[in-house]
Amino acid sequence: MIRICAAAACCLALPALAAIPEPAGLPPALRAGPGEAASFVLGASGVQIYTCTQSSLQTNAYGWVPSAPDATLYDGTRGVARLASPDHWEALDDRSSVSGVLLRMQSAGAGNLPWTRMRALPVGDTGIFAGVTSILRVNTSGGGIPTESCDETHAGNEARQGFTAVYYFYKVAGAV
Repeated sequence: MIRICAAAACCLALPALAAIPEPAGLPPALRAGPGEAASFVLGASGVQIYTCTQSSLQTNAYGWVPSAPDATLYDGTRGVARLASPDHWEALDDRSSVSGVLLRMQSAGAGNLPWTRMRALPVGDTGIFAGVTSILRVNTSGGGIPTESCDETHAGNEARQGFTAVYYFYKVAGAV
């Protein structure tokens, strides 16, 4: 009887797993689907790389086109994952990965990457990204289209725009 009471007291002393709250200011169009819950949140810091490219629609028109990100995602101060190709995250420890397909986007103001909701396509059945169903990017700062000239004389030039963001990774509710 004493062992049972001690075991019960021990279990009661464990902290309850708290649900991850929805980010402040999230517009309804970017909210998670029914049956999804945020599983983990990672902060990101890096650059969005743009290339000055000739338009395929207009003669003699040029513009900055995003070519790739180069960012590290952090859990606190510990690097957890890399974002080094468009919409593809890879864990540093377990090498699991997930790709995202854009569903919705909302402007985050001039000079900032937009907030986005993506459908997730995880690779494999194990690791941090296994079972991820959607990805939300919010609280972006920087990373927007460069303001430098992009014309025929600058064709092929790259510009690196520093950014920070917060990524929410969702899984089926109850599987978090």
